[in-house]
Amino acid sequence: MLTGMTEHASYPCPLCRATATLGGPCPGCGRAPDPDAAAVLAYETQIAATTTRLEQARAAYETLADQLAQLRRDREVYASRVRIAVARERSAHQPTLLTLPPTTSSLPPATGGLPQAAPSVGRQPESSPRTVQNLLFVLGGLLLGIAAIVFTAVAWATFDVVGRALILGVLTVGVLAVPPLVRRRALTATAETFAALGLLLVVLDGYAIWYVNLGGVADHGNPGFYAGAVATFTALLGYGYARVVGTAATRFGALLAAQPALPLLFLESSADVAGWSLIFTAVALGDLVLFRLLAGPAAAPTTGEAASSTAVPVTGEVATETAAPTAGATGATAGGAAATDPSGSVAAASGPDESISESVSGQPTPEQVVPRQPSAASPAPVAVAGPARAEVPGRAGLRVLSLLAYLGMLGIGGLLSLVAWLLGADLDTAVTGSLALLAAAGVLAAGLWQIGATAGFARPEAGGVITVALAAALARPPLVQWPHHWLLVMAGAAALVAALVLLLGGPLSARWPAVRLGMICGAALALSVPALCAAGWALGAAWQSIEDALPWWAAAPARFDGSYGWLLPVSLALVAVTAWLLTGPPVPEPVRAYAAGVAVLLLPLTVPGHPALTPWAALACDLAGAAVALAVALLLRRHLVLWGVVAGLLAGHALLAGSGSPARSAWALSGVVLLGLAVAAIGWRSALVPDGGTRTSAGTGTVSTASALHGVRVLGGVSGAVALALVPPMVHSVVAAAGADDPWSRRAMLAAAVLTPLWVYLSPRRVRDYAVIGGLAGALWALPGGPMAQDSAAVYAALCTLALALVALQARWARAEIPAQVVLALTLLLSAPALHLLFVAPLGWLGRIWAGDPVGTGLAPYPSDRLSWSYAVALLLLAPAVAAWFRRGGVRLMAVAGGVVAGVAGLAALAAVQAPWPTVSAVELVLGAGLLVLAALRRYGVLTLAGGLFGVLLTGAGLAGMLAEKWSTIAGLALLTVALAVVAVAGSARAMRTVGWLTGAAVKVLLVIAIGEAAELRFDVVAYLVLGVAAIVLGLAYAPFAREQRVAAEAAAHAAALVALSLCHGHVQSIALVLALWGAAVGLTVLASPRRERVARAAAAALAEALAWCAILAAQGVGLLEAYTLPVALLALAVGWYAARTRPELSSWLYAGPALVAALLPSLAGALTDEAPLRRLLLGLGALAVTVFGSVRRLQAPVVLGGGVLLVVALHELLLVSRLLPTWVPIAVGGAVLLALAITYERSRRDVARLRGAIGRMR
Repeated sequence: MLTGMTEHASYPCPLCRATATLGGPCPGCGRAPDPDAAAVLAYETQIAATTTRLEQARAAYETLADQLAQLRRDREVYASRVRIAVARERSAHQPTLLTLPPTTSSLPPATGGLPQAAPSVGRQPESSPRTVQNLLFVLGGLLLGIAAIVFTAVAWATFDVVGRALILGVLTVGVLAVPPLVRRRALTATAETFAALGLLLVVLDGYAIWYVNLGGVADHGNPGFYAGAVATFTALLGYGYARVVGTAATRFGALLAAQPALPLLFLESSADVAGWSLIFTAVALGDLVLFRLLAGPAAAPTTGEAASSTAVPVTGEVATETAAPTAGATGATAGGAAATDPSGSVAAASGPDESISESVSGQPTPEQVVPRQPSAASPAPVAVAGPARAEVPGRAGLRVLSLLAYLGMLGIGGLLSLVAWLLGADLDTAVTGSLALLAAAGVLAAGLWQIGATAGFARPEAGGVITVALAAALARPPLVQWPHHWLLVMAGAAALVAALVLLLGGPLSARWPAVRLGMICGAALALSVPALCAAGWALGAAWQSIEDALPWWAAAPARFDGSYGWLLPVSLALVAVTAWLLTGPPVPEPVRAYAAGVAVLLLPLTVPGHPALTPWAALACDLAGAAVALAVALLLRRHLVLWGVVAGLLAGHALLAGSGSPARSAWALSGVVLLGLAVAAIGWRSALVPDGGTRTSAGTGTVSTASALHGVRVLGGVSGAVALALVPPMVHSVVAAAGADDPWSRRAMLAAAVLTPLWVYLSPRRVRDYAVIGGLAGALWALPGGPMAQDSAAVYAALCTLALALVALQARWARAEIPAQVVLALTLLLSAPALHLLFVAPLGWLGRIWAGDPVGTGLAPYPSDRLSWSYAVALLLLAPAVAAWFRRGGVRLMAVAGGVVAGVAGLAALAAVQAPWPTVSAVELVLGAGLLVLAALRRYGVLTLAGGLFGVLLTGAGLAGMLAEKWSTIAGLALLTVALAVVAVAGSARAMRTVGWLTGAAVKVLLVIAIGEAAELRFDVVAYLVLGVAAIVLGLAYAPFAREQRVAAEAAAHAAALVALSLCHGHVQSIALVLALWGAAVGLTVLASPRRERVARAAAAALAEALAWCAILAAQGVGLLEAYTLPVALLALAVGWYAARTRPELSSWLYAGPALVAALLPSLAGALTDEAPLRRLLLGLGALAVTVFGSVRRLQAPVVLGGGVLLVVALHELLLVSRLLPTWVPIAVGGAVLLALAITYERSRRDVARLRGAIGRMR
């Protein structure tokens, strides 16, 4: 135990808890070194490291324990009946017996003729005795295995050669001799544990022989071959031991030891990557063969045994097929849970007490033989006789482990084969790498065939794996020979594999239909590699043709140099043909259509080459491909969406590739527009045909005439929409190609875009929706693009908005107005200089109030440029568009919406004519105030809301513009005060009147402050004036006309009082006077307020007076805490007493609690931090008086608060006294308490264990 420890190993001293070492006595108490304490710490470290491995072993045990689930259910049904009967008999004779916890079971509640089990009482056991036993075995085995490894690796050098060999040899033989002996006593789990340890010791023996160079083995052999020989010997020994003794753990150990044997034997060989791949693949093949051999069905019970089974024999505690063996270093415990007893009997699941009693006494219990009664709900009988269980112990676990080994070795071999396939630099290495890849793929396919045969998914995947590997193997050698033709080589290999699949499809489909489907999928996967490469290359070529067209209308593409790149189009054509052949039956027909569509899309992109044959090549190929796609769609009338998308993509690429010059752009746009109009005409003709018709066949499916006509109609509508959307840019390109300059070409496009609503109006009604979409897109071309030197961008955007609005008028869906609304926002953004000057620039006067000298219109406090008339025109053009959006609300709403926009345009016109200050600001203020009054006097609605918002905007901007001079500011505030007074008194809605009171009070305060500042009064005088305004508002709140808005008026008055308080600028006397006056004003409201509000108002007045009192004390420099808290507490207590007189049902927490908290808690905080005992004494006396008063009057709040404060003061005094005691006293008391609890708990556990044991031994 102490071999691995040194004298420097540290541990906590058990006596004084100081850190001690084995090299000397404890530095804290002088205690001698304690090796046992150091060993405890070392074992704790080992246990923490072993926890993870323990959980893994437990998980393996849980998976294998499911083999006896059905047997446990059968036994538990009848055992429950016996337990219920026995419990009833015991309760009849011994009514005072303690109820034992019932056994745990996973069985669902019995139905039919079986009695229901007794309900569970109390907490269920978290684990059964058998689980605890198995966990102990696992933990003990792990610890013993670790100890053996440590002995071999660390403590080996302390013995001579003879001693070393003798110890390990005797230990190995002794451990391997234990399992045959203990299995005779039915201790299967013990046998499995020792067998696993013995196999581990065999491996350690081999290591020891090499380490000590026994017989010169280290001098004459290489390490890899020796390690492989040891692994082979261990595997053979484990297998032979399992055959002789019958342990399952050694079978697992043999399987694990056999895995590295072959690679270790060839470790020193000169094999390359492909050779190593074959080695690991061979090991994986062996694991697969073992998996297949272990798949044989178990021996079934004879008919007579199955028919005559009327009882379930249950032996003693024999841990068969559920005992988890020890998990040693070799992992041999992974399957030990599936072992069976030589007699063939199976251990029955029992309760936590019954299993222990059965294993100790060996006497049968009433549950051991239970007669089987037929019942509809009872499970089928399961035969467990010895002759029927002749299968290999741990078969299921061995299958799982062999499968895992197969996957691991195949993964390594497959990865190495892939590396060899990739690293083949010459023809020989490429061929060997391809063969290795084929071998790995073959083993993988065999594994899929065997493993998933019952699941139904293995055979298609197996065929697909072989096909993909064959394609890769065929492609690699030619790739090494002709690397520059890599795309054609890969496409050819995929095509060859596809041809083989199609040729072998008939014979394979006759016997294995799923294999053919898997091979087709594999061929498709192999074809996808060159297909994706070709598609990427084609897209790159398409991008290069687009780059050749840059910069737009001024491109200089590279001239054709005579070398045409034929590799890409030929490879793409080969891939397309192969895909067409592969997508035949049984592949769904749409797959072939999509493959053809992709081919039609990509081939035109690759034909021009780079450098292109001519600058017109890409344009011509794209238009031809689009025409082909549209023709196929119209002729076949199938997959119209697919062919329409292909045509659209090709048309888009044609537009981009033809944008290198105005002429090519004009031809490209004209070609696309003509194609769209032609398809739209065909679609219009189909729209004239009534829906219906007979069903016709097309291809392999059946499509109705109505459906086909509808698809053609949709395609025609979409094509017409695209053509209509491209008419303005086509006009632009044609005019530019004719030699016109840029402004005139833009104006031509603007005219075409503005005329778009007319084309939408002239379109047929049945395709009007598509025309609307195209018209919306076409009208967007009126937007200004780039800087405009001669024309106004705002006017362009306004015309675009108007055109979009006219198009939206012809739509049947309301969302058609969204583009116009978005462009309206853009128009407003382009008109930002005018809007900024009208509504934002006046806000600059907020930072320069009464600065004077306004310049020009005076809208901005700084000189600004003259506003252009174009902004007024643009805003005026927006008026009809905005009015059109509100057409559903009636003529009045349209007039109001258009009038708002027209009014903004009028203000912009006033600014454009440079009206002198304060004309524009005064107009804004008067109009805004008037709109506010009119909106308030009218009934609430949408018009009221719009007018009110616009009035707020005008009022804010106008009032801000009036801040340049004192007289204008006072005049503006006075006008706004009158308007808000009218709103507050005569408003039609309650909300409007409330807003009028609140904003009116704020404006009155600002007016008083402005007058005071204009008169240059002191700040305290201004504060008193503001307080007077607050008092006036508070008095008006109780007027008859303000009855409904009393709350809002009072809130405004209190807010004004806070403003007056803030104007005191920290002057304490002024603050105190304001608080005192406002407290008196609030106190006067008690006389006119309802009875239910009087207490709250009195409390608010008292609070204001208390704050005033505290402010006066602070001004006088009073520092005593109680001088502040006690008067406040007295005022609060007075208010509470008044509330209690008026409302006797109030609790003492409501009327006395706040006052007591204000009086006691601040003093308590001061007493706890103050060292003077006088304050604590007075506080304690006061708390005692409050407690006594509450006790006499039977009041809860005084008793709780006073008693709590008194208790805290007493605990504080106790803490002060405890500081005088030694520090070990509290620790000793705590230790004594914990020790007493531990002793009591241990005694209770002992008594319960004795009682349970005594009851369990009773008959």
